[in-house]
Amino acid sequence: AYLGKLFKQETGESFSRYLNSLRIEKAKALLLSTNIKANKIALDVGYSDSNYFYNIFKKYTGMYPSEYLELKNKQEI
Repeated sequence: AYLGKLFKQETGESFSRYLNSLRIEKAKALLLSTNIKANKIALDVGYSDSNYFYNIFKKYTGMYPSEYLELKNKQEI
């Protein structure tokens, strides 16, 4: 609890939010640069539950991983 409070004082955000942000950024990079399935990427970035990963991904990006890829593919055309 002490470290969490100290982290928030120093960074302005909670440790869990910071960690989720890092994981989602890594997941976005993997989605765009590899052909790895989203459920495997979830594991690779530290989420043991792919459904939880999908929900967190949507919370941070506004879309699910499949929608993110679809949008990226449309922009490349």
